[in-house]
Amino acid sequence: MVSFLHGAVDFLCAFAVYGVFHNPEDPFLVYLIYSFCAFALQMPMGIVLDYLCLKKGAVHAPYGFAFLGAWLTLAGVFLGPVTLGIGNALFHTGGGVMTMLEDEKEGLHGRGLGVFVAPGAVGLFLGGYAKEDMKVMIVLSACVLFAAAFALLYRLEEKKIQIKRDHALPETAVLSSVAACFLVVVLRSGIGLSVSFPWKTGFFLSFLAVLALAAGKAAGGFFGAAAGLLKTALISLSLSAVFFIGKDIPVFGLSALFLFNMTMPLTLYALAKRMNGMHGTAFGILTFALFIGFVLVHAGWFDLPYAGTIGSLVSLCLLNPNLKGIS
Repeated sequence: MVSFLHGAVDFLCAFAVYGVFHNPEDPFLVYLIYSFCAFALQMPMGIVLDYLCLKKGAVHAPYGFAFLGAWLTLAGVFLGPVTLGIGNALFHTGGGVMTMLEDEKEGLHGRGLGVFVAPGAVGLFLGGYAKEDMKVMIVLSACVLFAAAFALLYRLEEKKIQIKRDHALPETAVLSSVAACFLVVVLRSGIGLSVSFPWKTGFFLSFLAVLALAAGKAAGGFFGAAAGLLKTALISLSLSAVFFIGKDIPVFGLSALFLFNMTMPLTLYALAKRMNGMHGTAFGILTFALFIGFVLVHAGWFDLPYAGTIGSLVSLCLLNPNLKGIS
């Protein structure tokens, strides 16, 4: 349910940013304001959520964040990009922590994380295409509200989820993992926004690319749980580095997108484990990295040949020591 809600929330955000609030004279400004609120603010929200869960024992707080975030996202469609972005941040922080806690409770070892994040890309793509259809927006809005209310009421009936905390690692080891995972997500964000695929024209091929990206995120969690995080990262990033060289050919480009995005749930799962149960803070740090990647792309930092191949290899070097021993 929360995965479906993720897609619906991101649909509304894309619908509003690219349609309702689009300013042809300065489109970057609206997107910058929205992106800051939607991604950078998740870090302080995650810290607050960890405080409520760990210090106050309010383990149902993530559900409240997700519920409020869905409603604010809907309100933001009418009120402006700041409200829209804050709603998005609240939903993702709450929904992400919900997923991470349930992943631990069920012993999924990261499978749930890929399933949660994957629908977001599809929602963003479809929302951008539906930006001028108000009827679609109204229907999706109703779905968001219904799903949010249903998810909250359903989860509140469940038993409390106990947050597992492992033995604390040395501070230097934690900081090293934070820095490495942060840089990996900056690279993933920058490459995702800057690498072009000449064949990606029209709805069908563009949608196929989005499906490859989303499928890679979902598959990463399953492969990581089955084969191990380190082995999955080694295989997926090595292959994506090769396929990015031939990205102008559709089958190679689609393969590169699929393989490169497999590390998304691996990175999130690994950092949450390294940070000893501070799920919200880990989630927020990585979403802040997404925002930094967006800024660097528009500053021209990713405008270089073979960015996908270079990014894949650098990501592998950064993740290699930080995925060892995590299960």
